[in-house]
Amino acid sequence: MATTLLPETAQKVLIQETLRSAAKQSQRCLTTPVRLRRAIKKYLKEQEEPHMKRKVLRLSESFSQIKDVNSQLVTATSQQLVEDPLQSVDQSQRWKIKSSYGDIGLTYRDDETIAYVASRMPAVFSACHRVLKEVRRRLPEFSPARVLDFGAGTGSAFWALREVWPHSLEKVNLVEPSQSMQRAGQKLIQGQKDLPLIHSYDSIQSLTKSIKKSDREHDLVIASYVLGEIPSLKDRITVVRQLWDLTRDVLVLIEPGTPQGSNIISQMRSHILWMEKRKCRKSKDGADKTTKDLVTQKSGAFIVAPCSHDGQCPLEKAGKYCHFVQRLERTSIQRTFKRSKGGQPLRGFEDEKFSFIAVRRGQRPQEPWPLDGLKFETLKEQQAKRSPEDLEIDLEELNSSQQADLIPFEEPDPVNYDSDVMETDVADENDEEEEDETGHADLGGGWGRIIYMPVRRGKQVTMDICRSTKRDGSEGELQRVVVTKSKNPALHQQARKSIWGDLWPF
Repeated sequence: MATTLLPETAQKVLIQETLRSAAKQSQRCLTTPVRLRRAIKKYLKEQEEPHMKRKVLRLSESFSQIKDVNSQLVTATSQQLVEDPLQSVDQSQRWKIKSSYGDIGLTYRDDETIAYVASRMPAVFSACHRVLKEVRRRLPEFSPARVLDFGAGTGSAFWALREVWPHSLEKVNLVEPSQSMQRAGQKLIQGQKDLPLIHSYDSIQSLTKSIKKSDREHDLVIASYVLGEIPSLKDRITVVRQLWDLTRDVLVLIEPGTPQGSNIISQMRSHILWMEKRKCRKSKDGADKTTKDLVTQKSGAFIVAPCSHDGQCPLEKAGKYCHFVQRLERTSIQRTFKRSKGGQPLRGFEDEKFSFIAVRRGQRPQEPWPLDGLKFETLKEQQAKRSPEDLEIDLEELNSSQQADLIPFEEPDPVNYDSDVMETDVADENDEEEEDETGHADLGGGWGRIIYMPVRRGKQVTMDICRSTKRDGSEGELQRVVVTKSKNPALHQQARKSIWGDLWPF
């Protein structure tokens, strides 16, 4: 069999482009799809609710109260357990009977639901879209057919699912206890084409009773912005264990990008990994030597994103919290009803911060690390290889290129913010952002995650990266990486283009 060797220059360009494409996980400013904007606008016109701005402000204050209660929850719960353990157990049981899956008294009536659709739904959609799109990039062979959306609300995650996997969805089960939210979600999808089979339930218990045992497993289970409304840690763990039992392949959890939201994600991450490790140990102890390898392959769990390892989160020791950000262009509805802090003019975009994990069943693949066997030239070595002809300057070419770069002044067109009326469905379908799929980041431990925005100073870039320290991805650490142009021009160029949330090769 004949082998073809690439020239050194072509191989270098191929490696750089592949690494850059594979590492890119963040998205630019996201625009809410036209069909979702139109659905929201149509829904709000049908409601004709007065004092909308006041209701949006009241909903925002309710979310702030949830944050305050959750921040005091750990201390209060521990004090109750010490003072009177039986009393705390009774309260937990009464609370379980009162609520379908746990909340702290924030019931979504019609007023709160309408305010949520007008102010929060596009932002939640943007976070779900960002997470699910990364799952698709990291798992290119994964195309979910059966999906469970727990805490579906008005359907933000469902709309994101349709954008990311428009052709593979066959059946979607929605779990949402609020009847007002269910009605709003049904009205928003009225008139949409190519919808999968959709069933709505008010609790996990009603879901498991209504379907057969063989149909309870789902390819993808997602719970977005819902675990924070469950005040008890025990009940959160119970819910997540139930969701994990209903998961055949991938489980996705998304929470607000706050210290409390990140703490919830970290706790659920640790519990799922601990639970599967314990299950593997028990299975191995009870199995024969010939079946131990088979048990190991079928059982277990590993983190698809954002972590590149399955060890303890290194950010917990560093006193930081793991979160990311997605910029979203505000819709005309949001600009109408939302208020800015301090009386400043409302910006045309907002930054939605979120924390998340995507967990997959099975064992983490043992992949070679992306920089294994690669040798990058220093800046001095590159300059030494240049020929004298490369240093010559063609004045005619330089003048022609400078003239081509000159752009004649044109009067800017007036800005029309009513994009829901001006844009068409054809534009929404055809003008999608082209993705660079030349590279693919595998699930091995060789890809670290850039935490927070890189700092660029002169010809060096400083990044805080959460990375795996072992080849099997069993342990990780938070490492500060400094990339300079003199030592590695190729990686320096990639570092300058990397932003918060991207991957970094090792």
